Amino acid sequence: MKDKPIAYILAGGEGTRLYPLTRDRSKPAVPFGGIYRVIDFCLSDILNSEIRKIYVLTQHEPRSLEKHIATGWVNLIGTGLGEFIRILPPVTGSVGGWYTGTADAVTKNKRYIEEDSNVSVVDIFGGDHIYVMDVSQMNTYHFEKEADLTISTVPVKRKLAARNYGIVVVDENWRVIGFEEKPDEPTPMPGNEEYCLASMGNYAFKADVLIRELESDANKKTVKSKNEIVGNEDLFSTHDFGNDIIPNMVRNGRNVFAYNFAENEIPGLGEEEKRIFKENPFWRDIGNLDQFYVSNMEIRSVEPPINLYNPEWEIHTRIPCSQPAKFVGSDGDNKSVNSLVANGVIISHSSIEESVIGYRAKIKDGSRVIRSIVFGDSEISGATLESCIVDKRVIIPRGIVIGVDKGEDKKRGFTISDGGITVVPRKYKFQ
Repeated sequence: MKDKPIAYILAGGEGTRLYPLTRDRSKPAVPFGGIYRVIDFCLSDILNSEIRKIYVLTQHEPRSLEKHIATGWVNLIGTGLGEFIRILPPVTGSVGGWYTGTADAVTKNKRYIEEDSNVSVVDIFGGDHIYVMDVSQMNTYHFEKEADLTISTVPVKRKLAARNYGIVVVDENWRVIGFEEKPDEPTPMPGNEEYCLASMGNYAFKADVLIRELESDANKKTVKSKNEIVGNEDLFSTHDFGNDIIPNMVRNGRNVFAYNFAENEIPGLGEEEKRIFKENPFWRDIGNLDQFYVSNMEIRSVEPPINLYNPEWEIHTRIPCSQPAKFVGSDGDNKSVNSLVANGVIISHSSIEESVIGYRAKIKDGSRVIRSIVFGDSEISGATLESCIVDKRVIIPRGIVIGVDKGEDKKRGFTISDGGITVVPRKYKFQ
């Protein structure tokens, strides 16, 4: 079938604002929601949308992500003809080298598009956001508009978007006529003065147009800052979709349209869930530690903004532990409320409140974990955690208190986010 799409997932992001969580892993590989990695949400959307040709482009600290995909996702895609998920790291050679930008990453791997005679649309998605989306609906919209490029956008209140998001400006037919980079006064979306359209970093390209745009961009001189490009767009490029490819397409009169993410409908949701999503579509950038923390707290809440238990739109992942979670204790001395607890977790004589606990964590001996995120394979014995993030393989001994006294946390060398969240790095050793 000619119209079968292929997907490129951009998963090489360094995620510097998530440090130290990204010290040893890329941003898409960061654990999320107890059992997932960040990239699982994007990959699940692609898989559930019946897209079976998937290329994952890696770069920064790729080992954790590559293991996650190779040991979990390869088996999920299937073994039918033309069904696969492939990891594409930077390589040496005539068209190889370190990826200098998002567009450059696809350019160095464009032969997979050129060699596939059946592809007419290429979906290019970022692998570092949290949301659920039926990509096939966006692709249908793309075909109906006869678009060269379709950009997925999410309605955001203008006050929230100001100085925070890249804004897509459209006419009454939703054709893209401009971009605004984190403006003070975002241009409103059609029919709603209170909201504007933020780019989600998800694109559907007409395949032959994408190839021509990538080749044109590759011939330009590389610069590091988009400020060096202004007035010289035909000569210089940062080789980025948002900075270069898309503005050039709009400026040159290509058929570029915006897709309204709020109109996306996920199978299996009830009418009330659909109404809530339409009014307030859930898409989270998790660009920094506070956004990451808040998004986890939203997911583990009593009424989360996305349904993790929808059998018609499952969020898939690699399951590294098949043992059940276990709660050990006498009546009254064990408490776990409003929390997500992963496989293999053992909670013994301890209290877990409004928290997210990852694979095989052991929490025992009267520990208290409050509004915190604990990654897998950590052990907490008689300690207190409040409003903190604990990375993998940390052993916290009796009497330790984390997240209450920020001064003491700083003395231990912990990172404190702008919002006051304490982060304990991977394999931290207490003295």
